[in-house]
Amino acid sequence: MEWNGTEPLVNSTISDLYPVPVGIIALLAILYGSISVAAIIGNSLVISVIIINKKMQTVTNIFIANLAFADVILGMFTIPFQFQAALLQRWVVADFMCWVAPFVKDLSVNISIFTLTCIAIDRYIAVLYPLKAGFKKSVAAVILVFIWVFGTVSSIPQALYMKVTQVPENATGKTKPFCRPFFPHKDFGRYYFVYLLCIQYILPLIVINFSYIRIAYRIWGTKAPGDYINRRDDIRARNRKKVRRILLYNI
Repeated sequence: MEWNGTEPLVNSTISDLYPVPVGIIALLAILYGSISVAAIIGNSLVISVIIINKKMQTVTNIFIANLAFADVILGMFTIPFQFQAALLQRWVVADFMCWVAPFVKDLSVNISIFTLTCIAIDRYIAVLYPLKAGFKKSVAAVILVFIWVFGTVSSIPQALYMKVTQVPENATGKTKPFCRPFFPHKDFGRYYFVYLLCIQYILPLIVINFSYIRIAYRIWGTKAPGDYINRRDDIRARNRKKVRRILLYNI
């Protein structure tokens, strides 16, 4: 029977656990643990430098600090818990982490991609409309609040519908704890993931590509005023030489 995401899998049949050597588990645990530690320490240092040094507190660096904080919470609440579920194929930590880990994962992705999009828009304004000089700090603060509110709201379904349930482990009838989504309707999950695809990938990709393509065209695709003046002066010099030759010939 195919599972539709709305009811437990206690009566369903799934394949047996695939064997994972202990050495592979230990190696991946070390690698994932190192990634988590590096993400937390490295990004915390970035945030600290920006907070301590007032000269570093530009709009762009504030956005970068926001990116760093999103990576910190990802390293703290998601990476250490979801990788072990993928390796062990069962949920072995506290039940409440079943919804915390995926919620923080989506939240971190939302915050990161929304912030990158805002950085692209800020650079677009600064380059194409230099008199406006991009976002002001007050505007950037409002944008960050909106980013966190919108990112949190967009991640709420993960917090509401991810639950630990007992699923069949093999043909013997034994069960194992597993973290799965239990959406209120069989189509809810499909629509939700299409929504995430749009806000996390398609729309940001369009905005970021448009912004940086326009920036590149403005920087490399247009001639600087100095080049135009030099070319104009060269043409005038050649015309003067032609006039002098004509006058000398007539004389």
